[in-house]
Amino acid sequence: MKMLNDPITQRPVLTTLLLSGSILLFIRILVVFFWSVLGENGLSESVLIELTLGLLSGLVIASIVAVTIVYYGRNIGNEVSYDAIATAVTTYAVSSLALLLFAGIVPSGIEDNMVLDTVGAVSSNLVAVGVFATSIALAGFLTTLLLMRRHERTRIYLILQGSILVGIWLCAILNDLSVFFDVLGIVFAVIGGIITLMNIRRLNWLSSIGLDKKIRLMWLTACGAFASAVLALFLTFFNEAYITVSTRSFMYSGAALPAAINLFGLLFFVRLFFATMVSLPNSGIVDRRSNEVEALAGLTILVAESASVEELLTSVTKHALSVCRAHGAWCEMYDNGEISIMGEQLVNEPFVHAIHSRPQLHQLISSNSKPVNIDSVSSVVDTGLQLSAVRSLVSIPIVNNSRRIGSLVMFSTLEFGFETDDVRLLTAFGSTVGVSIDQARLLETAIEKERLQKEFDVARDIQLSLLPRHPPIASCCEVDAVTIPATQVGGDYFDFMTFPDGGLGAIIADVSGKGVPAALYMATLKGVVLAESRVATGPADLLNRINETLYGSMGKHTYITMMCVKMDQNGGEVRIARAGHMPAIFRISGTIQVVTPKGVAVGILPPAAFKEHLEEVVIAVSPGDLCLLTTDGVNERRNASMVEMTADPLMEMMSNGAVDSAKELVKQTLHLLNSHGGTTDQHDDITIVGASFTAPSEQQITADGTEAFAGEQQ
Repeated sequence: MKMLNDPITQRPVLTTLLLSGSILLFIRILVVFFWSVLGENGLSESVLIELTLGLLSGLVIASIVAVTIVYYGRNIGNEVSYDAIATAVTTYAVSSLALLLFAGIVPSGIEDNMVLDTVGAVSSNLVAVGVFATSIALAGFLTTLLLMRRHERTRIYLILQGSILVGIWLCAILNDLSVFFDVLGIVFAVIGGIITLMNIRRLNWLSSIGLDKKIRLMWLTACGAFASAVLALFLTFFNEAYITVSTRSFMYSGAALPAAINLFGLLFFVRLFFATMVSLPNSGIVDRRSNEVEALAGLTILVAESASVEELLTSVTKHALSVCRAHGAWCEMYDNGEISIMGEQLVNEPFVHAIHSRPQLHQLISSNSKPVNIDSVSSVVDTGLQLSAVRSLVSIPIVNNSRRIGSLVMFSTLEFGFETDDVRLLTAFGSTVGVSIDQARLLETAIEKERLQKEFDVARDIQLSLLPRHPPIASCCEVDAVTIPATQVGGDYFDFMTFPDGGLGAIIADVSGKGVPAALYMATLKGVVLAESRVATGPADLLNRINETLYGSMGKHTYITMMCVKMDQNGGEVRIARAGHMPAIFRISGTIQVVTPKGVAVGILPPAAFKEHLEEVVIAVSPGDLCLLTTDGVNERRNASMVEMTADPLMEMMSNGAVDSAKELVKQTLHLLNSHGGTTDQHDDITIVGASFTAPSEQQITADGTEAFAGEQQ
């Protein structure tokens, strides 16, 4: 039986049973056709034919019983549901009435126990099978329903009813012998009816059905009772009716069985009809409780799906409006004495402010610590023509962390438009909303943070793309550089360029501030450097041109410190200019020199004054000398004790002779920063540019074109 409860197994089993029954029915029709129609013989003139037809009929009925058991057996042990009962009753009523109609319009094809024509051979068998199929299906449905809501004697009663059906059929077979069997059959039918009523006394599941479903169930049971009554009457008292003649010719005294089953079905339908009618007065309470449960469940789903406070409050007011059958609703949030109207339904903001313009209503809506139900607004305040539609009103506080942050307000155009249950349900709404607002705000913050993070990631990638990816190739020196923003994006900048006379230039800059504003100025600076380096004659000229372009176009408190170095292509000297930037550190013939030319940051002074304060210094260099340019994020790198690193470790590192290349110079500088700062957060952007000078004849190459530069060294 467990295997037959499996839907995957049921389908082929049902198909096999239906196919087998159809084949057996077809064989029976052929036997009837050849024996009675073509042979013009009565169905009972030959014992062999009668036994054959009886055997085929029994097998067909057995197939119908098996299909019913498999189909309904899967529901045994489940809970009773309205949908299952309504579907079964509707199917039975429609099938029975359609069968009666078919039997009434088909010409009678049986006379004196002889089938007259082909139509009679087919229709009589179909009518008989239809009677047995609908009756057995009804029996299967009732048995399953009783077993689903069984009590301690259910199985005993069902066994007794099965025995009574067999007894009724045997009495129908033997009634020709004596009137006693007719009387005994009636007694069996009465006892079976009593047992049926005793077995179906538990109809508690009706209490969980709403009013609309109960009314539909009453109509369905009335139709089912009518169909079963008509079938039972025809099969019992109308012996000449085609439906009765067909059933008796299909199975000897076979009309008694479906008649008894439909009689028991009639009792069930009548019992269910009156039980449903008696339970109607309680349906309002059931519907109310059901609506409350559904409303709270729906609110939970809305809260889970809402991504913002505005969306949450709109969903809540819309849901509350439909549940409480109100005519308008809104939520209002309080912040420093200001009222924000959100989630309006069937009202607008001026309408809400008009309500608040009445001091009494404003006090009741926004200042009461408990839910307020105003049954008649006109008894509280003279609303006037503008608010004449507001006859009753409910205000529910929205509380978060013991502080009232808003109200859920609903109104009706009817006086006494809200019941106590409405207020209780809306109070539950308000409590849920108070908690959910925090969740929605946290979700909004998280979404906004994620969006900003993605934008920062894009900005960071764009900024890195503005920096050189590989160090340039030069015969007079080797250069290397790295930048590490303090946030996702930064205001530090470095670049390499070639001056018109062929000299290699390196520039390092630091835009005041950090983050996105500094990064935007850094991007602007990149464009200016690219444009002006093509015509500048040297570092001082380039810085002058940059200041001339940017002065007046930056923010009032924004400036850029810069350092520009030009390495002569023939080697031997370095020209350097500084615009308020950190000093450059040189190692010349093993001696450390800190070079600090005069200069003011870009963007502070007008071009003439800037040029006047700018100084360009020439430094003589030889192979093996080093140059280190940094932003102030290097010197000011702090450890856990908030102590800055300063430039002393850098000069000591350069002077000990262990560093002999630009790449090693940058690497060792980063090592010093990591050793000093440890796991302490970086508070400022860090940029390092290193250069090591070589003889022009060495043609030293420091990058092969596949090595990542600014991006991968971070």
